[in-house]
Amino acid sequence: MRKKRNLFKELNVKNNYNNDKFSFDIDISKITKTVNNNLNSVYEERKIYMKHKLFKGAIFSAVITSLLATSVFAISPTGQKLIGNIISYFNNSDAVEITDVKELAKYNNTINVSDTKGNYTLTLDNVATDDNFIHVFYTITSEKPLKIENKSIFFDPEYEETSFIFHLGCRLNGKLIGMGQNNHNIDDGYYTNGNKTYKGVKKYNISSMDIPDNFKIELYSPIEVLKHDLKKENHFYSDDYKITDEDKKNILYVSADIDKSKTNVNTITKNIHKELPFSNSELEKVIFSPFGNQLVIKNKISDHSENSIAMIDNFVLYDEKGTSLDVLNTDLSLNTEKETRNSFEFLKANLETKQLKIVPFHWKDVKTIDAVENKIGKYPITYEVSKYGKVVVTDIRISDGKIEIDYYKDGFVTYDPGFQLLDDNGNNAEPGGKLGNVLNIRVNYDTNSYTAVYEYEAYDDKGMKIPADNNVSAENLKKSFTTLSVFKNYIELDYDNAVTVDLE
Repeated sequence: MRKKRNLFKELNVKNNYNNDKFSFDIDISKITKTVNNNLNSVYEERKIYMKHKLFKGAIFSAVITSLLATSVFAISPTGQKLIGNIISYFNNSDAVEITDVKELAKYNNTINVSDTKGNYTLTLDNVATDDNFIHVFYTITSEKPLKIENKSIFFDPEYEETSFIFHLGCRLNGKLIGMGQNNHNIDDGYYTNGNKTYKGVKKYNISSMDIPDNFKIELYSPIEVLKHDLKKENHFYSDDYKITDEDKKNILYVSADIDKSKTNVNTITKNIHKELPFSNSELEKVIFSPFGNQLVIKNKISDHSENSIAMIDNFVLYDEKGTSLDVLNTDLSLNTEKETRNSFEFLKANLETKQLKIVPFHWKDVKTIDAVENKIGKYPITYEVSKYGKVVVTDIRISDGKIEIDYYKDGFVTYDPGFQLLDDNGNNAEPGGKLGNVLNIRVNYDTNSYTAVYEYEAYDDKGMKIPADNNVSAENLKKSFTTLSVFKNYIELDYDNAVTVDLE
């Protein structure tokens, strides 16, 4: 799943109710992670308008998502060879490594259960789970080519005048997951076979859920039902609805029984329940598991103000040796009616980590935002973005329609670095320009490093992709992209309000 860059610092939520559905409008402003180069003295302020259709009976009233680059993971040729014969999703260069492939191979469950309705077949290929994440690999095939508007949405060609969207639902022991119950879920996939086949993966964050070792997983889509009665979608995406045997006759439906007990030997869950006064929240638990490490932080129901959600991730995480542990840039969620849990995945720690220190930071009130600027070509290039940390660029690769920047963080750097790709005159040099490309941040688990991928992607007014032209050829991109700058972090750490957690 690809998302445009941006992050909220202020948030307004407004609920609009009608008979069957309700929606909410989100106004995200005062962006702090990117800077408008045309306004020399202020942070870039972009207002992102999102409208989500939700259904009555859904578990949440509002979910907020920060629109920064989604963290996905680069699949290397070695990794593809390692796991391609085990999980078919990885048998393609378009696959992304959403988790360490060695761990996926070790804890994979091969399912291969299919169901066919109408023109479509849904196959549950593989499931891999631990106490932090469950990975669901699936395949959808169609008798006719699927109309592509973007990489993660299906459209039925016979119903294109209604822009019918192909939704997949997933339940664990009957409980709906991934529809706003928690944050940090990842969805990706690619088309093959002349666009008649879609290979997909859903990585669900289950760290805040109580999932037994043995559970039933259900994957389904009511596409054939919805062609004739869109109102019936209410049932299938309501948390308290139970799918009946009669439903299964009319929808694409597959299920499997899963045992995740074999991951327990390499999983440690520490229940903490310690107050984090800087964000009026509580560190509920820490989970070290094969598929990642996470903090689970609970917002108090008494405080659903804009500041509470904006401050919840304004912290630095250190271990007992003083090493800054990279906290990945994920989305955030806010439930307006009950306690909200957000999970934060972090790197550079393992089962041997003895202590965590959570230090809040504050943004300084500054009138100008400076950037560290360097010519590209010789590596590494070090950017000191604050007294607390540096960004070290180790390589840059340029190909047709794509620019890839390899880097790691030395010390603490807020979120994803504020890169600017420039020509000799200081003009933007991203492939396709600011609005003609997407940015993915790929996380390389084996080296605790990252790759920022700027890739040309533009659409016409009908939502169809515009083919790349010579303007974004590798040759022309190399001519224009000569300088890389990184915006400085204007922050101050608040050690007086730090919280220390012993894990032994």
